[in-house]
Amino acid sequence: MPEEVWRVYVDPSRIPEWQTGSPVIEDVRGAGDRPGTTYTSKRGPGVAQTTVLEAERPRRLVTRTQAYLGLKFDVVSRLEPEADGTQLELHAETHWPRGLGMLGKTRRARRPEPPRG
Repeated sequence: MPEEVWRVYVDPSRIPEWQTGSPVIEDVRGAGDRPGTTYTSKRGPGVAQTTVLEAERPRRLVTRTQAYLGLKFDVVSRLEPEADGTQLELHAETHWPRGLGMLGKTRRARRPEPPRG
């Protein structure tokens, strides 16, 4: 099953089907599962450029996105078969530009604690 999920996940034209925010994908250069592939994602006034850094079909994808306000983030995606489907695990690392790092810290500080008990 990872192969089926992989085909949808790495195809830039299908990103609007599963990603929040109704992104518009433009300027796709390359196949979504090949290193060096790039595409632009637009959400409202925000524009982000994503580059595929590594791809191990159908298990692992590494991308780097340069977004608005100078924000950069790297995402490592892993797909693993499960008994009745595919598990998609994402690890994202954000890189805030100098002086804007406090925005990320402030946002994390506001995240509510899960209920206890």
